[in-house]
Amino acid sequence: MNLREQSGSINSFDGFHWFVIQTKPGGEHRVETHLVNQKIETLLPLLEIHQYSNGKMIQKIKPLFPNYIFARLDLKVHYYKVKWTRGVSKILGNGDGPVPIYEKVIESIKERVGKDNLVKLEEELTEGDVVQITSGPFKELRGIFQKKMSDNGRVMILLNLIGVDIPVQISQWQIKKAA
Repeated sequence: MNLREQSGSINSFDGFHWFVIQTKPGGEHRVETHLVNQKIETLLPLLEIHQYSNGKMIQKIKPLFPNYIFARLDLKVHYYKVKWTRGVSKILGNGDGPVPIYEKVIESIKERVGKDNLVKLEEELTEGDVVQITSGPFKELRGIFQKKMSDNGRVMILLNLIGVDIPVQISQWQIKKAA
């Protein structure tokens, strides 16, 4: 029987299943810590983002799914422990109660997770790809990707300015593949 077709009542799921826990805003790490302290397996995929702030590129690490965390629970044992954990809003489900998510969803997320629970979402650029600059003085301009310059994130693109292709070195975090 399909997990989604089963009733969401607490007693209908035997054994451990993965559930989505909604947290209070910004409380993902707090909830993860509390659940781990209760010996509950969790998954909090993180995303590394780069953005400009005051003219400088800064790196931030944020949850891939803000205000949500995954937890592997046996509802008969853990339901009330989790429900009343500090920072938890609710266990997602339908009107009848919590509903587990497919194991394949968790497996596909875990496949993309690298060290420190960071998810790799980088799109691989190849020579000749059209890219758009997303920040900085050349914002909104389009160019052609040439090559990766270094491991610290520098790339070379060709910008067509005043009818001439000019090679420009730029941070890879300032460009995206053009649609």
